[in-house]
Amino acid sequence: MVRLSIIGSLLALPALSLIFASPLIESQISDQLPLNNLLSATVSKQHEVHSSILSALERYDDPVDALLSLKPELEGMMAERRLIRVFGEGPSEGIWMTEGDKLRLRRDGKKFMDLTESQELLESSLIAEKANTPEIVHQRYIKPIFADLKTSHMHDVLVKATSFFNRYYYAETGVQSARWLHDHIASIIAQSPVGEFISLEFHTHRFPQPSIIARFEPPTRNASLPLTIIGAHQDSANYLFPLLPAPGADDDMSGSTSILEAFRALALRGFIPARGPVEFHWYAAEEAGLLGSQEIVAYKRGLNAKVGAMIEFDMTAFVARNTTPHIFLLENDADDNLTKWVVKLAQEYVDIPVNTSSLGAGAGSDYMSWTRGGYPAAFAAEGDPLAGGFPGDFDGYIHTDKDRMDVDDETGYFSLEHMLEFSKLAVAFAVEQAGWSDKHTRGDDNKKSVW
Repeated sequence: MVRLSIIGSLLALPALSLIFASPLIESQISDQLPLNNLLSATVSKQHEVHSSILSALERYDDPVDALLSLKPELEGMMAERRLIRVFGEGPSEGIWMTEGDKLRLRRDGKKFMDLTESQELLESSLIAEKANTPEIVHQRYIKPIFADLKTSHMHDVLVKATSFFNRYYYAETGVQSARWLHDHIASIIAQSPVGEFISLEFHTHRFPQPSIIARFEPPTRNASLPLTIIGAHQDSANYLFPLLPAPGADDDMSGSTSILEAFRALALRGFIPARGPVEFHWYAAEEAGLLGSQEIVAYKRGLNAKVGAMIEFDMTAFVARNTTPHIFLLENDADDNLTKWVVKLAQEYVDIPVNTSSLGAGAGSDYMSWTRGGYPAAFAAEGDPLAGGFPGDFDGYIHTDKDRMDVDDETGYFSLEHMLEFSKLAVAFAVEQAGWSDKHTRGDDNKKSVW
């Protein structure tokens, strides 16, 4: 077997201008204004905000005017025309707006899909692929792996990832966080007994932040075998203003960390899929309109890739006060047969209840890019967004500087244990979809007859 390359060089990233870089985003500053109602009362050193940003926000009601007062060279970019589908409003094919309008939509708390670069998917007549829904039979492989899933590992990843000022797709810190995550994944692969069957790469975009793809290959390559994809988004954004802190602990470093822990356990157990490759995706620029995932879907379509099943994990940590922790499969724009199969999968492997619900009319996430591309996709999240009105059982602090690991108040609490249940689901999804090659198991497991 030829060892697959691990693309780890920072030279793989495009030489793009980081328009939201220092000095406007600085942690080493002394000239601070009172944070007032813009930010939470307690701000860590790395999340301090430069006085010029706060002054602009006090002077201008419009986020575009505030941004251009700080960065006048962005006037052309803010005026660029973009084809935007606002979830819950207007036609599904989108309407023409501007890049600046995207800031205004976020300020209003609206989610959207930026279709500008993927209009060919919209215009083509795609026939949806049939979801792979195999019989659930791999308990002897999957259940022993659960002992390898550790909340301590997830805690350490979250501490580092949320220490960046934000992980905004056009920010210097958004690139730095992606590089750190890539290198952390590479260190896991280096420890795997089957590292020659795992590849890692940046998927670069027209904007600075790259997406990340880690891939488990089967023993024999066969292009006719379907892909299994497990995804989450790595970026974060403060919807009030892009130059403000956005630790993004729940949205969506929780989902990114849940699938990372599943990836770590599989890699160290020596997982090699038997029935097609398994890819783990960490998407860039979800908060900018599902940009990273759309580009990857278009790329896969260009390769005529087959996808048997895709699942996304977006927000996996928050448990609403006075509720029982659940996993919810959200049905909007998701494949119905795959969603039903994932419910059965969770009932088999996860230690908390599983249920189905729908997203609110104005919500969306990266799995919708796969659905729109004609691929079967499902979506797992932390609670029921429709319970008792907005935000339901979802974390109400997302898209603010308060989206942190230490949330524990009357609304609910951040739970690593809740995240771990999603890691179990991700492990089960990978193995039940793609199987396990019996020809390749970890030596000490064979001796102990774990399998």
